[in-house]
Amino acid sequence: MNRNEYVPPLFEKDGQAVLTGLNKGERLTRYAVIAVRDPLGFEKDAADVIADSMKSVREITRNSFFTVLIGEYDDTEILVCSTGSGAADTEVVMMDLMQYAGVDTFLRIGTSGTQREDVEVGDIIISSGAVRDEGLTKEYIAPQFPAIASYELMLPMIETAQKHKLRHRVGITRSNDAIYCGQGRPVMGYLPYTQEQIVKYWVDAGILNVERETSTILTLAELFHARGGSVCVVCNSSVTKKVGVGQGIGDAIIVGLEGLALLSRRDKEKEKAGVEYWTPQIMGN
Repeated sequence: MNRNEYVPPLFEKDGQAVLTGLNKGERLTRYAVIAVRDPLGFEKDAADVIADSMKSVREITRNSFFTVLIGEYDDTEILVCSTGSGAADTEVVMMDLMQYAGVDTFLRIGTSGTQREDVEVGDIIISSGAVRDEGLTKEYIAPQFPAIASYELMLPMIETAQKHKLRHRVGITRSNDAIYCGQGRPVMGYLPYTQEQIVKYWVDAGILNVERETSTILTLAELFHARGGSVCVVCNSSVTKKVGVGQGIGDAIIVGLEGLALLSRRDKEKEKAGVEYWTPQIMGN
């Protein structure tokens, strides 16, 4: 039996990815930002908002599914892709960026909610890991496999947030699928008994924020020998009932882009030193 007989074809035509418009064999850049088209955070297409902080921006794709732009921030070439919400759209763009564009570093910049009293709307959450409470990644690997952020990505994000004196927290994000019952919100009086304690359960576990994409980025990046990270602003609070439309997204963009530029410089230092992992020791040698 030939296993390839049962493998569906990729979404590709004449060497081009149909969904993202990327061409096979291109190596556009190592660094990519993935952002959801989310009206809670972005007044227009998320890729356009982020690209407003960049120079020499050019368009790769703009369709009903994705916008893909590439530009420079502090001499670092960064690709920015906006998608729909959730794990499924995130999977598609990650697969295309890895297979067609040579990307090996993925950063989510976006919005999230919190269910904690000590986290406020406008705070920046830098994920150290994520609860894989969505369905997609379980189709790739057993649920025991951890979703962990790359320390090489996480550290420059923390440093950038500290440099700009932004309110920020570092810790675990919960990624799930349903934003209503799945996050403890009754729908027209309906809330399954299995979800009645869902908020308290994860608050007691120390979860900082909740959203829908981070676990996919971290899990798939780790599986396919890439680096994943996430920087999200808190735009709504279940505690205060406050919704901050657009609040703090500019801070998240600064942390993300400036952090990626710092990472790029460190990647060059690492290459020059001939080592696999960056540490502060490299600077002293």
